[in-house]
Amino acid sequence: MIFLIGLGIAYDITQEGKKLLCECDYAYCETHTMPVPKEYVEALSKECGKEITIIGREEVEGEFLLEKAMEGEGKNVCLLCGGDPLSATTHVSLLIDAKKRGIGTKVVHNSSIFSAALGKSGLQPYRFGKTVTVSFWRKNYEPTSPIRLIGKNLEAGMHTLVLLDLDKELGMMGAKEALGLLGQMEEREGGGMLPGKVVVLSRVGYEDEKITYGSLGELKKAELGKPPFCIAIPAKLHEVEKEYLEAFAGGK
Repeated sequence: MIFLIGLGIAYDITQEGKKLLCECDYAYCETHTMPVPKEYVEALSKECGKEITIIGREEVEGEFLLEKAMEGEGKNVCLLCGGDPLSATTHVSLLIDAKKRGIGTKVVHNSSIFSAALGKSGLQPYRFGKTVTVSFWRKNYEPTSPIRLIGKNLEAGMHTLVLLDLDKELGMMGAKEALGLLGQMEEREGGGMLPGKVVVLSRVGYEDEKITYGSLGELKKAELGKPPFCIAIPAKLHEVEKEYLEAFAGGK
């Protein structure tokens, strides 16, 4: 059986998740979809008396975990991941592959940036449109589709949650770099798509989380906190949304 165990946005495993981890035959942690501190994995390993092996995208998307679960008469395999497991398509695909092979599965849910960031931004969750991701630009790869999707959301009166890229070599994208890339995308697409002010969220769920609301010019000069970041692009604000941003994010 394969157990997908979410560690939440601030790495706080549930009691159910910990019990399954301590009792399983094999334990793994993937850090491709969301970084998980090595120190946290080591602490969990020590607490459960269980070796937890860090694995990459290839093992999660390939046959590795499936083969482990099918060893002998069947083994219990735990896969730990940051956030909520089903927020990542990779994990959904793993469940499908396991189902096709007759391998049982169980998901232990946890907090997700998709719910936490929407709430912390002060913007009403039901007013969000499609989520976009800003990727690192590389040679011959400079996508501008995020700004077009943001524009479509704004035209429909919808806010946009913007996720930032995570790269094995480059690490986590900074908020200012993401804002700069959005500005370049806007220039290439003709301009006039971004609103006057946006919300930058730093380390949502941590003790040192920070929420900043301001114009692009103001945000480029401001201290925005530490990664991981995400950004909320607001459509026209309701009065309650304005009041929240004024109270908690320095909005005026």
